[in-house]
Amino acid sequence: MRVKFFTTPPRPWPYLLINANCPDLRYLKHAEEVIIDSGVEIFRDPKVKDYPKGHLERLVSLYVKVVGSVGGGRALATALDYPDDLSPGSLWADGKTNVERTVESVVRCLERYPWVDWLVPIQGRYRDPESVLECIDLYRERGVELQRVGVANLGDDTSTVRAVRLVRRELPSASVHVFDLSLPALRRVYSLIDSFDSMAWGKVFTRLARSREELRQFFDAWLAKLERVAREVESNKPLVI
Repeated sequence: MRVKFFTTPPRPWPYLLINANCPDLRYLKHAEEVIIDSGVEIFRDPKVKDYPKGHLERLVSLYVKVVGSVGGGRALATALDYPDDLSPGSLWADGKTNVERTVESVVRCLERYPWVDWLVPIQGRYRDPESVLECIDLYRERGVELQRVGVANLGDDTSTVRAVRLVRRELPSASVHVFDLSLPALRRVYSLIDSFDSMAWGKVFTRLARSREELRQFFDAWLAKLERVAREVESNKPLVI
């Protein structure tokens, strides 16, 4: 499969997604590449408006630990961003949208820790894919290099797919990752991206599994479906999910 799939797996897997809030490092020694997520799930609570004090420093400390295990150039830390899909509008503050807040936050991350290999989030407003172009323009105004970017989920597949297409059009040579991408959406952007992450396999199966072995079986079954999607897309066969 050409596109890399990052996740927090129940067994060794080459592409690890590590959550900054609850890092699972069990399979780190088996990893080829790692993406450290910034921990945006805290914003599912509309009362939460910002990252806790010291969050950036903890993220960087985790990055250092990960790099010590997998080696330089194999780990990316996601710069702190403000999504709009978890609780639309709740992270707009002081006359600034989540897009503007994201750009300001990312610039701070890059300026304070320029030696970190950052994954730069391309954020957008909820179900407004064209807003990712505003995000790109703001980055360009601030002189941010957009070589490795992560496209936000904008609340539904249609919006996210459109956003990915716009980002690829604007950044034809960038390495493009997509956050929390569904399998149906993957089929529509497969040829445009380099990697994606998802925990979709675990949202249901973690509750259903009666043992770790059964959870691994669920994971492998989901991987088989993913690989089937990839084969059919790469061979241009019709696909029904």
